[in-house]
Amino acid sequence: MRRPVRVAALATLTVMLDSAVNIAFPAISEAFGVPATSIQWVVLTYVGAFAIALVPAGRLADRAGPGWVLRAGLVLTAGAHLGCGFAPAWAGLLAARIAQGVGAALVMAAAPAAVTLGVAADRRARTLGRLGLAAGLGMVLGPLLGGALLAPFGWRVVYLGRVPLALGALWLARGVARPRRGGAPLLAAPGSLAPASDAARPGGTDEAPAGGAAGRADRWGFVAANAAHLLASAALFAVWLLVPYYLLERRGYSGVAGGLLFAAGPLAWAVATPLGGRAAGRGVAGLAPAALVAEAAGLWLTGRLSDAASPAMIVAALGLAGLGYGLFTVPNMHDVLGALPRARQGVGGSLVALMRTAGILAGAGATTAVYAARLASHLRAGLSPLDARAAAFADAFTAAAAVAALAALLALRRPGR
Repeated sequence: MRRPVRVAALATLTVMLDSAVNIAFPAISEAFGVPATSIQWVVLTYVGAFAIALVPAGRLADRAGPGWVLRAGLVLTAGAHLGCGFAPAWAGLLAARIAQGVGAALVMAAAPAAVTLGVAADRRARTLGRLGLAAGLGMVLGPLLGGALLAPFGWRVVYLGRVPLALGALWLARGVARPRRGGAPLLAAPGSLAPASDAARPGGTDEAPAGGAAGRADRWGFVAANAAHLLASAALFAVWLLVPYYLLERRGYSGVAGGLLFAAGPLAWAVATPLGGRAAGRGVAGLAPAALVAEAAGLWLTGRLSDAASPAMIVAALGLAGLGYGLFTVPNMHDVLGALPRARQGVGGSLVALMRTAGILAGAGATTAVYAARLASHLRAGLSPLDARAAAFADAFTAAAAVAALAALLALRRPGR
């Protein structure tokens, strides 16, 4: 794996390991004496800063070069992790979380551009798959490592434990922006990021977009690709929001057993992303919509899980949803970045991350609203609280499956190059 790809993958892994924070919420609440209803600010400050900073970070990557922006993001990320880990008060933790969100935005906006501009066009999809693999591994390993380290070391380890990873990625990035002898520079300033021969490859020119009907069709295809990513992310968030309650409260699994079952989805996502990258690189047609159909099927099956569902059935349902999302993300990213000229690869990377983040925010609100409304309806209909919660769970996942199916329809329309 070439150094730019290693740097981008390790940086992405460092950011995505923030999934470890969720398991530390009770300990953080106790340490600062804040109620559980206030712990949401640990998420909102980070995600809000991340979302606001994404597009400016992408523009900065296009102007200053993704390598410089990636390193700046790693420096800020390492400092923010230290600030969170040593925060003496609640306000200090939230301030450090804002800084962490900005650092994560710099990393996630620059990493895809660093990959697409640092490798030949025919290897772009495969290397984007490695970024997807790093993201998926972060989502899988975060809760597992956080849970294992929380008891012996306390909640601060979920932040301090990532400082060496950020510094390691920063160390790997040393000198990457300098040109190689006899070749083009990697992760340097825009305009000198790839050999001149790349200009004839898809996404490798700064040509103006096509005019007339063809140009409008390309633009609508670009909008549809981004909207599909937003909807797919929103649909999948139902798993993150509701399945822990199904596993731990409704089924009575222990934290360790429930965590292992829950990891089936992120693990399938992690395994699927490089496969999706290879398929996209080979020009496999129809992969994105087919993957979203698989996600929709997995979400529908998750909603049908009963109190008697076996662990194998739980793994199959969650795994199918994660597999579909993982197979979709890299072809979608490949299409979005390939539709943009070279001078806009940073903005393209920020758009991909922004769609994922917006999907998470939308999914959190929509899933909560659907579940609460259906729960109230089932209670008014005379169901017992336990049966009403099970029925509302099924209804919420039916809605999530419908959203994923709508994303599949949008994914049928690919953007032009």
